[in-house]
Amino acid sequence: MAENISEHVAQIRRETDLPVAVGFGISNPEQVALVSKLADAVVVGSAIVRRIGRFAADPELPKRIKEFVQPLVQAVRR
Repeated sequence: MAENISEHVAQIRRETDLPVAVGFGISNPEQVALVSKLADAVVVGSAIVRRIGRFAADPELPKRIKEFVQPLVQAVRR
């Protein structure tokens, strides 16, 4: 995974000076930590949307999303 992403990000960086965001299938702190070393931004949209679908009726939905996202943020900061 890392080699492939690294190659793609390097190729994109050769073509633009814009920040590079990487997503698609990223859903855990280990993946976030890896991608955050290669790209300027990490996209975790689908994993959050799945969690919203899973807990949509739960009055604790905001808390559940926060519990999911916090370890991802910590992975970037490490």
